[in-house]
Amino acid sequence: MERNINIDVDPYIEGGNVIYPSFHLSLQPGTIIGIYTDVSKIHTLMQWFMKQKNTFTYFRESALYERLTVLEHLQFFLKLFHHSTREKENLLKLLSLMEQKNTKIHKLSTGEKQRLKLLTTYLHQSPMQVLEEPFQNIDDFSKQNIQKLLKRLVEQQKSIILLSNNLEDLMITSTVIHRLDGTGLHTLDVKEEELEHTPQPFESAPIRLDKIPTKKNDKISLFNPPEIDYIESVDGVVSVFVAGEAYPCSLSLNELEQKLTPFGFFRSHRSYIVNLQKVREIITWTRNSYSLALNSTEKTVVPLSKNKLADLKEILGI
Repeated sequence: MERNINIDVDPYIEGGNVIYPSFHLSLQPGTIIGIYTDVSKIHTLMQWFMKQKNTFTYFRESALYERLTVLEHLQFFLKLFHHSTREKENLLKLLSLMEQKNTKIHKLSTGEKQRLKLLTTYLHQSPMQVLEEPFQNIDDFSKQNIQKLLKRLVEQQKSIILLSNNLEDLMITSTVIHRLDGTGLHTLDVKEEELEHTPQPFESAPIRLDKIPTKKNDKISLFNPPEIDYIESVDGVVSVFVAGEAYPCSLSLNELEQKLTPFGFFRSHRSYIVNLQKVREIITWTRNSYSLALNSTEKTVVPLSKNKLADLKEILGI
């Protein structure tokens, strides 16, 4: 009988403030532990788990060999992880990519790419696997396929930790769900959580929206934080940038900073807030001049103040 894996996660302290304290996890083989927390804490946890022995970490933004076909990519990783290439047909079926096997990866949909990325979790032999947002921004069919893949990992008696800021995603797969906040790790009673959604008197059920409101051409648009690339303030006019397009926003930069910091946003300059998930490169122009290059077809660059550089490095662990 395989033993439980016991982990003591280090606390995360930033600027003298405890973002989350140390906590203990005991993982039974063949179980899935969901941890519900914000984007910033997910990033920090992934960096911590990446340094642990006998642990495989799956980053949602991990790259694929876009010029290869699905089959070529599959065969490469089978050899890399010392698996027989005879497994390729079964894996294509498991990932529901049989019809796309001769398709170049850059032509796949977002959901198809996500399924292909998760191939490494199946091939890796580590007893513990930590996955970042495996269900984020994908179609229902892909979600069902990833659930099947996770079931296979459970059958292999692997211990799995899912990190997500979407409670619903964790509820469809996890054996146990915990919430991580500034006071520590708390086990969620999902049935109790569901009961909390029963109608309540208006006074006792305040509504909280995490969407960011903008108005353009008399049209109000509401954006989820992960959609936003960066925010800019010029002459008191605040603009939210999404996919290269600017949307005026009535909230101040200070108000937006307060709302978005828990989602992994950073005040890089007095006039800019940037989504750290979108940052690809820190550019040094001169000794006192820095910028952040974003993952964007527009080759977007936003300024980084000299006095903010140290804070950013601490957040990124560099």
